[in-house]
Amino acid sequence: MKATAWGQRMRWTALISAVALQGVLVLPAEAAWPTHVLTAVEKDHPLPEVWLGVGYEHIRKSANITREWVQRDANGSPTTAEDIRELAFSEYQHRLNIDLRAGIFRDLELHIRAPIILAYKSQIAFADGVEGTSTIWGTDNADDPNYDYRYPITEVPASRERAGFGDMTFGLSWSPFVDAKDEAYPTLTLTGDLIAPTGSRRDPADIAALPDQAGKGGMGQGQTIFDLSVGLSRRMRLGTPALDPYVVLGARIPVATSAQKALGMQPPPSGRAKVGVDVIIHEVPEKEELYSVDLGFSFRYVGIGRTYSELSDYLPNLDQTRVPANRADPSIAADAVTYNDYADPRNYTTAQDGTNCGALVGVPCGELNRVDEHMEMQGSFALLLKPSKWLMFRGGVQVGFVTNHLITAEKVGEDTDPEGSNATCGGSPCAGRVNASNSRGEDERSPYYDPRYDQPGRRLRAEGIFTLTAFANLAITF
Repeated sequence: MKATAWGQRMRWTALISAVALQGVLVLPAEAAWPTHVLTAVEKDHPLPEVWLGVGYEHIRKSANITREWVQRDANGSPTTAEDIRELAFSEYQHRLNIDLRAGIFRDLELHIRAPIILAYKSQIAFADGVEGTSTIWGTDNADDPNYDYRYPITEVPASRERAGFGDMTFGLSWSPFVDAKDEAYPTLTLTGDLIAPTGSRRDPADIAALPDQAGKGGMGQGQTIFDLSVGLSRRMRLGTPALDPYVVLGARIPVATSAQKALGMQPPPSGRAKVGVDVIIHEVPEKEELYSVDLGFSFRYVGIGRTYSELSDYLPNLDQTRVPANRADPSIAADAVTYNDYADPRNYTTAQDGTNCGALVGVPCGELNRVDEHMEMQGSFALLLKPSKWLMFRGGVQVGFVTNHLITAEKVGEDTDPEGSNATCGGSPCAGRVNASNSRGEDERSPYYDPRYDQPGRRLRAEGIFTLTAFANLAITF
């Protein structure tokens, strides 16, 4: 009896030891993709882990452009301002990314990305059924001297093409905790990226972006961007299949270059969050084999800023502060912009012989716009194939939607007269309004405000925005 009991205890001990050993052997080798970092100077990786990869992205975007338009009754009196259909916008780009990732110390990674925009094209066309009634181009609604603001805005249809080297990313990622090494903690990854303005600056008024030009317009954003994020992930079970859920929170702070500031750029800050799960289908840690599926959902808040919009390449760059000096009739109020003022090339920021922006000759289209705050939502699917420690492939799709928002929301200016001032401007108190000449003789109006499409009741809005991205990445790992 004693021998039998002893034998049973030994068998149970062996079984428990085997199960425990199996649990140790199947501990996850890698964290979820958004929190995974390369390492170096460790027992299993005394030399730096290095990934050298090339990636391809095909990005498409479409949107409907509507416009606030004052509706009038039978007597011609204004009643309401409704959003009416105007334009259909679309763009696509082919992008090649050269990536280098290297572990430089324990769970500390350096990564660099060099993007090359192989091709970019955007175009605008009339929305269905709008060509005969458009307020933008080609109809009496768009060109009527009886209304000052009905000077044609831009020619429709139109397109732009760009290509070239983009803005490089330099960053560090550090995981102070990794669940594969210590089950007591989830994987925690801190990332700091700097996106440098290495690409040729995207100038909305660059005529090289016109389709009949030999060259192509630049695609650099003209910004230094600081991108900070924190990610958490935790493998839910040992062995495979298994789930590795994750969450990533991040913020982006852009700073415009001096050249962009000269154009009035005020890039908007943004914040984002992403939740998802890596479904681990198969994993052999000792061989560094891994096959998984990544399902994710993200949303991004973008603040108000003066930046690129869907119509930046197509809108004229009127400077209303130039109008009084270029006007022959001194009886017209200094803060008014008439039909003839819109037709005068001297009232625009950029002038170039041989160009035109719609009916305006000698001035190319192109203007940064004050874009209202909005949300971007995106769902993603990705497949990761890592058959050995030497090779990795990751590809998938992302589908996104953007909330409707104004894309021409420039302020008329800023009142700088002190409150309570008794000074008058044009017979009215200076304080409490934006003046062409305030109590100090200064023009308070914004040089970026165009009454044709920035004034409430005439503003342009992007609606029904849809994005689609297909991507594939191949990396040699060693």
